[in-house]
Amino acid sequence: MVADTGLRLRESVRRNGEGSLWRPRWWPADLAPLFWPLLLALALAALVALGVGLARLRPALPVAVAPVPEPVAVAPSQPELQPAPQPEPEPEPAAERVADPQVATSQAAEPPEETPELEPPAPPPPDPLVLLLQRPGADGLIRSAVGDVEASSLSLQLAPAFPALAPREQQRRATLWLGWARDLGYDHLELRDSRAGLLARDALVGDGMILFSSEPSA
Repeated sequence: MVADTGLRLRESVRRNGEGSLWRPRWWPADLAPLFWPLLLALALAALVALGVGLARLRPALPVAVAPVPEPVAVAPSQPELQPAPQPEPEPEPAAERVADPQVATSQAAEPPEETPELEPPAPPPPDPLVLLLQRPGADGLIRSAVGDVEASSLSLQLAPAFPALAPREQQRRATLWLGWARDLGYDHLELRDSRAGLLARDALVGDGMILFSSEPSA
């Protein structure tokens, strides 16, 4: 930034010497290099004169005189008076408490307040998928159930006895289990064997289950 300012200043001085800087039309052309120096000199002289005039018009500040502190009278020191020791009070004899037999009997007769028993917390509700395995229609053919809430899909792993059933019985079971899945809030159902092979799934068009041919697996 300093170097740029220096270059601009040199350029202005060069242009002033050449007479290419702006000047009034009435200013003679042969005196063009003197226009800006004279203008700056007049402005500087005006600022100096203004500063001198303001300094003369400013009133002189009064000289503050510090007040002389008055001497403080010091009272003669007096010896401190120690308080006379007070006699210690004699301890009063403790009053003998006479127990009221009626009050003692009434206190003994009152039974202690019974603390209310806290009820045990209610057990958590059972998992609906676990209950699904225990339904009568499962008949031990469903080994596990896994639900995917985001995909709204339920996958059932079946026992090897399912592929050994007759095709009509397989279709009936698959349709029944699809209804169970819909009751639990799942839109899709997949039936798989122990090796994750797909045995059946819900129809993409229409309703019902589509069975795939498979051999019984151990």
